[in-house]
Amino acid sequence: MRKNLLLASVLALFGCGNRNFNRPDLLTEPRILAIQAEPPQPTVGTSTTLRALVYQPPVTNDGGACPDPGTAPTTYAWSWCLLPYVLDTNNNYVCPINQASMDQVLAALGAGTATPLDDFSTDETANLTNPFPAALLHGLCRGDIGLLSAAGAPTNRPDSGQSSPFQCDRPSGENTSTPVAQTDPIGFQITIKLVVTPSCPALLPAGFSPLTALFTVHLPTQDALPGNLNPVMNGIFVTSPLPDGIVPSYDAAPIPQDDAAALDGATTDDDGGTSLADGAAGTAGPAEVDAGVPSTSITGWELDDRGSVPIQRQQHVSIQLDVPPTSSEFLVQPGMLDDEYNSNGDLLGTMRFERLSFAWFAEAGDFGSDGQGGRRTGYLPDLNDPSGAGPDGGVDTTLFQQAISNTWTLPFASDYPPKTSRIIVVVRDSRGGVAWTSGVATLEDKP
Repeated sequence: MRKNLLLASVLALFGCGNRNFNRPDLLTEPRILAIQAEPPQPTVGTSTTLRALVYQPPVTNDGGACPDPGTAPTTYAWSWCLLPYVLDTNNNYVCPINQASMDQVLAALGAGTATPLDDFSTDETANLTNPFPAALLHGLCRGDIGLLSAAGAPTNRPDSGQSSPFQCDRPSGENTSTPVAQTDPIGFQITIKLVVTPSCPALLPAGFSPLTALFTVHLPTQDALPGNLNPVMNGIFVTSPLPDGIVPSYDAAPIPQDDAAALDGATTDDDGGTSLADGAAGTAGPAEVDAGVPSTSITGWELDDRGSVPIQRQQHVSIQLDVPPTSSEFLVQPGMLDDEYNSNGDLLGTMRFERLSFAWFAEAGDFGSDGQGGRRTGYLPDLNDPSGAGPDGGVDTTLFQQAISNTWTLPFASDYPPKTSRIIVVVRDSRGGVAWTSGVATLEDKP
């Protein structure tokens, strides 16, 4: 009984007393929101550019200003590992293979020179070269080659055909019960580690500096399969109510729009590589519009980095992403591990398209009022694609429109005094593709 009372007191202290408790969509402190590899699946001998979406509160935000801004720049440290990172006794992520063992591995397999494992870049972006032929990685996934034992490192694993210490992507029809020697892997996973020390560590909770994030790059294991492309994000638009202060009602409905025009007339601006470190504005692209000037592709007003679009507080606002449906790519060899299985392990449906997952973030307010949207939305076109017509055959316009639309509830001035709020949306596909976009709205008090 006393334990229950104590638990109730703790929940009341941290939950009921703080409406923002456990709000992963609310941006209040420095965070690594996403990491992108471009291209997502580099072939042997080619490089991919890694970049991170690092959010840091602007110094103008009340209560979020750095005590001594500008004295320490944001620092970055990039590392990678052939195996998943493990936690050591100091709660640090450690690669199970050191540099000497990695050099022996590459020499034993004739794979060429690889990017150094630890701290191979201290810049905001990093380049990583894939030294592994697809056929070699295909064999490693199947347990055909004892990679670690070839380097003289004991693994306590058979060298051929029974197990593999590596993380690999499997096509549809192969679940975890399929013997590894019988698999036909379609991707080899390596892990990227990024350590970021923000320019104002004082904004982080105790024990959370520096920031650490892990990201998976999927290297190709079959030369014949087309490589993945990152999704396309062209901006965030306010579609209702109008930003001129005319509010039809508190629960304003989205403005009707022509779906074809919204999707076919997509702009070319993609700030998928923009870093928001130090609260800096993102890169303005050709889709940027002045206040009150509607976009030609979407019936609405694009949020730029200047806060050109004013929105009144204390209301629901409909927002929409400018994303082409082709960001959900048609799969030549369908399926990944997230195919649909029942409790008996029977395959219910095979993915013919990539699954898109959208994560919504904001410095103020919340998402999903009245059951619309939420902090996460997703899209998977027609699971079995009965038409078999390719990229357009399984597009469900209604489901796609729901995935790229949301409702943003703006806060009271007493809850959030700053005059602007940034919205960030990150999209991920089921093969490691990542992109993001962001914009700033100016918040006005209701008359």
